[in-house]
Amino acid sequence: MFVDAHCHLADPRFDAIRDAVLERARAAEIGYFIQGGVGPEDWARQMRMASANWFLAFGLHPWFVADHDDEACETALAALRDLLPRAVALGELGLDRGPRCDPASLPRQRHFFERQLVLARELDKPLVLHVVRAHGEVIAMLRRLGGTWRGLVHAFTGSLEIARDYLDLGLYLSIGGALTRPGYKKLKNAVSDIPLDRLVVESDAPDMAPHGFDRGLNEPCGLWPVAEALGERTNREAREVLRQSAVNLDRIFALELVL
Repeated sequence: MFVDAHCHLADPRFDAIRDAVLERARAAEIGYFIQGGVGPEDWARQMRMASANWFLAFGLHPWFVADHDDEACETALAALRDLLPRAVALGELGLDRGPRCDPASLPRQRHFFERQLVLARELDKPLVLHVVRAHGEVIAMLRRLGGTWRGLVHAFTGSLEIARDYLDLGLYLSIGGALTRPGYKKLKNAVSDIPLDRLVVESDAPDMAPHGFDRGLNEPCGLWPVAEALGERTNREAREVLRQSAVNLDRIFALELVL
């Protein structure tokens, strides 16, 4: 069974169809699922729904930080510290300069991003980074805090230069449906020059569906088109891409998978 590097199976949009989604995943040989954390309500849903093949991740997503005041973020951060022993990773965390977030939230985003990085170091948790139009700033902060980092950059779509900066910091790059879509030339050029042992594949379900995926919501079974697209760029079969991704994820998150 293969591994979805990043998805949101506890998302309420799946409530009416979750069993069918998981059955389709099993039929597609996707048997393990690393979750992406958003905020306290999401963490609670993950814990309530989790099974042995769900690997939990808890973090203060930049959207959560942008949408809440300092007091709410402080309360959530305190809860995060208590819950992290139950998770394989701290994430999602990062910076988002996209249209979803008010630019006025950036100072608060930066503050709680750094606080979470310090917490990850303290508790020895790998990272799941969410970065939108802020790679330079994120890389600079990771460098300023020193050393190398364990974890991945989720839904990476950047250039080879940016990719190499993350790789130099010890991080892996998680590739999703964007690779299958028209455009994204920087990403397509980058993955051709990145070793497969530093790449993983994700669905980001229920979002970021691969090109032509017609189920409405994205699903973990959508990993296959991503693996096929990555295989075309790296001269590998899709199955080999998925197997190497699983090996990489086992290394990053210490999942102790039977592969």
